[in-house]
Amino acid sequence: MLPAAPDEHGDLATAVQVPPLWQVVFERIRSEILAGTLSPGTKLVESELGERFGTSRGPIREAIRELAREGLVAELPRRGTVVSTLTARDLAEVYAIREGLELTASRTVIELASDSELVGLEEPIVAMDRASRSNSTFFEIAGHDFDFHRRFVGLAGNQRMTAINDTMLAQTALLLRTAAKANPTLRTDMERPVHRAILDALRSRDTRRAQEAVEAHYRYAEERLFAQFADG
Repeated sequence: MLPAAPDEHGDLATAVQVPPLWQVVFERIRSEILAGTLSPGTKLVESELGERFGTSRGPIREAIRELAREGLVAELPRRGTVVSTLTARDLAEVYAIREGLELTASRTVIELASDSELVGLEEPIVAMDRASRSNSTFFEIAGHDFDFHRRFVGLAGNQRMTAINDTMLAQTALLLRTAAKANPTLRTDMERPVHRAILDALRSRDTRRAQEAVEAHYRYAEERLFAQFADG
């Protein structure tokens, strides 16, 4: 069951903090998609989800609309709403957008970010290295990778850019699950110096080197992933 909204006698400050039901449903379904609990092609039935979450179909529909906006679910003829199955074309488009965002962000970050803000980008790199030396899963390591890219773009201070980047990272997570299923070696051969090269260039305030490092990162990522997808 979803958490109940506070009644009319509840504390106003508490009421303000309670998210709408559709958002709670959205976050839970989204988490299950990105965790692989709901695999690509899984059908989402409004009545079943409503019963499961203890709510009417209205919040379910709104949650599904938001999931579709993020590209995590799709409406298919004669099949209804299903978890998206992403292809090589999706990979190319997602990575092209992410690369473009980071090439643009690098100029702004170098110009405006403080040294202390750039130090914050060190944390996910260290966490990634630590995770790679432990028994962490491929997706735990990837989570630190996403954290680096989320922080990097976030330093540009552009809310629209940040929102687009978050959507692309969600789709990247889905793409990585498809790729890792096709090729388990992806879990063990992640190269992390590419992130260090980006950070070093940002710290040096060297725009050209930062953009070269971003481009090198995406060429490396594409080489690892494209072979894992059927044409689409």
